[in-house]
Amino acid sequence: IDQPGLPLLEGALRKFPNLRFLGHSQPFWAEISGDLDPAQRNTYPKGPVVDGGAVVRLMRQYPNLNGDLSAGSGHNAVSRDPNFGYAFMTEFQDRLFFGTDICDPRNDTPLVDFMTDAVEGGKISREVFEKICWRNAEEMLGLEHA
Repeated sequence: IDQPGLPLLEGALRKFPNLRFLGHSQPFWAEISGDLDPAQRNTYPKGPVVDGGAVVRLMRQYPNLNGDLSAGSGHNAVSRDPNFGYAFMTEFQDRLFFGTDICDPRNDTPLVDFMTDAVEGGKISREVFEKICWRNAEEMLGLEHA
């Protein structure tokens, strides 16, 4: 729970610089665009991402802020404006994570499809894809890549 512009998150990021924060949810990811209407904070905003979004500003300013792309809100944040999304994933490739609670392989995972299409189409590198999909989680958890 935070206010538009995420000032409470920013205060926590500043106060605890050695603690890794993992941003997630509609109110967090909706703040990726600078033109956010506060009434849309709990939704999946559509259309191009406008410069000046709180998420981008905070990620650039605070290296302890990470992003969880696993839910519909994370997928929406990077896919609503694909060219923005590719650039965002590339810029923050070391601090973005994919995870899922989908246990049935018959269920859709649209972020996986979006990222697979992006790497196959040359929009993101294989390295960016691998970091977001598993390497960042391995590093954070102290696991070795097999």
